[in-house]
Amino acid sequence: MLKQSKNRSNNSSNWLHLLLLLGWLAIGMVLRFTNLDAKPASSIEIATMGFSLGHGFTQIPLDRVISESTLLSPLRFDAAVNYADVVNRLMTESTHPPLYFWLTFWWTKLFSSNGEVDASLEIGRSLSAIFGGLAIPAIFSLSWVAFRSRLVAHLAAVLMAVSPYGIYLAQEARHYTLSILWIIASLTCLMVATQCIARRTKLPIWVGCIWILVNGLGMATHYFFCLALGAETLVIMGLWYWDFNRKGQAQFSFSYWWSIGAVGLGTLVGCLVWLPVASGISSNELTDWVQTSYDLDDIWQPIPRLLAWLITMVMLLPIEGVPTEVIVISALVVVLFLIWLIPALIRGIKSSLNSELMPLRVLIGYWLGAILIYLVVIYGLGKDISLAARYHFVYFPVVIVLMAVALANCQASQVKVLSKTKRHWFYAEGKRVAIIVLLMGFIGSLTVINNYGFQKSRHSDSLANHILATSTVPSIVTMTYETSSQLRELIALALSFERVSSQTKSLSQSKLPQFLLVQQKDTNNQDIGFSSLTKILASQPKPLDLWGINLKVDSENLNQLNCIEDSQSQLSNSGYKNHLYHCR
Repeated sequence: MLKQSKNRSNNSSNWLHLLLLLGWLAIGMVLRFTNLDAKPASSIEIATMGFSLGHGFTQIPLDRVISESTLLSPLRFDAAVNYADVVNRLMTESTHPPLYFWLTFWWTKLFSSNGEVDASLEIGRSLSAIFGGLAIPAIFSLSWVAFRSRLVAHLAAVLMAVSPYGIYLAQEARHYTLSILWIIASLTCLMVATQCIARRTKLPIWVGCIWILVNGLGMATHYFFCLALGAETLVIMGLWYWDFNRKGQAQFSFSYWWSIGAVGLGTLVGCLVWLPVASGISSNELTDWVQTSYDLDDIWQPIPRLLAWLITMVMLLPIEGVPTEVIVISALVVVLFLIWLIPALIRGIKSSLNSELMPLRVLIGYWLGAILIYLVVIYGLGKDISLAARYHFVYFPVVIVLMAVALANCQASQVKVLSKTKRHWFYAEGKRVAIIVLLMGFIGSLTVINNYGFQKSRHSDSLANHILATSTVPSIVTMTYETSSQLRELIALALSFERVSSQTKSLSQSKLPQFLLVQQKDTNNQDIGFSSLTKILASQPKPLDLWGINLKVDSENLNQLNCIEDSQSQLSNSGYKNHLYHCR
């Protein structure tokens, strides 16, 4: 009777924890899908959509006035395109591996009809949002495998659900959330390997095979996964050193290290497959914008940026699209909150080190190793990957788990979460810290989905509305073409016109502008672009409004063509250098 009663109690407890996890998953999914298509498309999202549909962007004509329909042609679904076309286009025009683009092609195929343009962006972003939501049960599993604590696992799951950074990545039509899933899976295998090393037993073959497969899929999703593998390698080297020097009844033996070595060899083979493609990334024109500046005024800036991205993984208050006073108050609240929180987190980490030394040290080692690798890339290789928040997904899952461990143990004198008896004491003071942190995270998630944080660098919807409201005669939106990046920016702007026209039924199609990409092969010689623009404008009927969007042509030269700048019509804070010229 007692045994049956205990089993029923365990079953009830398991169902309760499952329901809680489903609750965190539901909260995370709702947050990730709220206002999913509200933000305009970025140029990198345009790249994802275009390459996933197998089109690329080389077919867009340059130095010729084109319609919105022609410019948006890379975003049209074509039933004749297959998976081979997707990878061929990627290898020709991009720097990314194909797995996520294949999945996006399959996903888009489920919802699109032939020739349709998805102006809502929901299809392109929904796949990323789903993967972002799946990170919630995934981080729960990693935390459970590492610490065997349901409290830590639940805290990690709910932190992931409301993470502002996690929601930001999930609402991008990009491959970062899938990469995060592979990193979590790889870290889970690392935790199993850590337990085997501690017991000096062999890693199960099935775990090793899954580990190799996950690492291979990670590399096929994003080349930055190699940074995660580098951090794991540093951790494993530290484990080997610790195991070689520790004392105990069982002697050090290579017998249980061979299986881990086999995983490393299999992973290396999976990485080398992509070496011919990845080796050209650093010299690609699309990565020129992340060059590290070694000027004294700039060389220190990556450090505070790294710290800022780290903070946004847990909390974020409105700092964009709000008055300066709100920005100052938000920054002050975050600083004061961190001053109050950090001592409690340090106590929590110290407390947990007393009971769960190995898994916690592995996670801390991974995070420190990842930061070290980032600094080597920034200062050693000259690629400032601190410039973009999206590049820091490599250590994001570990930050969430470490935060959960610290919160579960933040009152060392009162809380004993990771005890050997598996009983959990979580008293009022410890709860208060955790609840406030989760509340800050939830406010941060609302900040992101309402576009008061992690805004797009280009506000193409605002600019499209401004152009439509300002121009009363036919207009041409013109941009200088140097790389495919400018082409994708113009496509994003054209997509915003499509979005605005679909939302405004009274808008006449004749009010929509035409588009022009002025090719400039020599970035130091603006006369080449101006010469092409002169010929094109001469053939256009007047009057005409010429909108120069990041157009590298001198205003005085345009004056010679009787195109006079309207300095009162510029839209500030749009992310674009926009100038209106009335050509009469």
